[in-house]
Amino acid sequence: MKNWIKLESYNRLHQAEIRRDMLEDNNIPSVVINEKDSLFLLGEIELFVKKYDEAKARELIDEFRGLSKINSFVGEKQMELFRKLLLDNNMHAIIKKKEDSNFVLDNYEVYVNNSDVEELVAFMQNKMLEDWGKVKVLYRVRQTKYNTDILDENNIENFIVKRKDSAYHLESVELFVKKNSVEKATSLLSELNGWISIRKYDNRHWADNDEDILNENDIKGIVSQLSDGFEMLVEANKEEQAIDIINTQKDWTILKNYQSIGNANVAKRVLAKNGIHSVIVNEKDSVFLIGELELHVEIDKKQKAETILKDF
Repeated sequence: MKNWIKLESYNRLHQAEIRRDMLEDNNIPSVVINEKDSLFLLGEIELFVKKYDEAKARELIDEFRGLSKINSFVGEKQMELFRKLLLDNNMHAIIKKKEDSNFVLDNYEVYVNNSDVEELVAFMQNKMLEDWGKVKVLYRVRQTKYNTDILDENNIENFIVKRKDSAYHLESVELFVKKNSVEKATSLLSELNGWISIRKYDNRHWADNDEDILNENDIKGIVSQLSDGFEMLVEANKEEQAIDIINTQKDWTILKNYQSIGNANVAKRVLAKNGIHSVIVNEKDSVFLIGELELHVEIDKKQKAETILKDF
């Protein structure tokens, strides 16, 4: 079953069918596959959903059991602190450790009773904010982990709150510290002593793409927002290695074709003055001088390069 994923297994057919009906009522297609041998009653009854529906389906299944997942993170310390805040305010909360072979780190999920959800929302919007302050908003879990590691190293208590859209997709991750630690935490996360900037971006998508490349090569990369875009920072002792990895794995694309080498070189110099590296690829036949000269730029710089040459 391509693009389908097993959600859960059951011993009784009715257990699977009840949950299938509940998912269908929430517009999530699901399939029950009965692998039990009718004579020996061996095997499992399995409930499948489409891969892109998995997150929402799991949330609904948990709610069906009387629990709502309200937060999760790869950092156990952050989730334990978040749970303690809830318990201190008389809201029952439990943590489930979710192991996943696709990830190096385990995920820690915090659940509350369905009946406590409204009280939880009110707490997070009012009372919680009396003692805790938001120091940063991030958009990826791995980026958040790098930031919480820095705070942990400096003995600053912190926890995170995930914001999701109606389809249960991650929108942002908010990082909180005690209000009396906000100034110090903000300074640490903005100065990033020991980290060095290696590249700037106009679009966060390309920064995230390079961060994935670095991670695949066991190098931490922090994406930081600037007033006019984003930048990639790595630990200072990894600078040269990180630059080499990004440069060798960067995708290039044709920006413009030229008939004259002179015009191509002018465009190349204009881009260089604006911090954009480009390469001229000579496709001309050396005898007949037939063909075009191609000016190539890194794919994430194409839009900016087009604007520069258009204005020039």
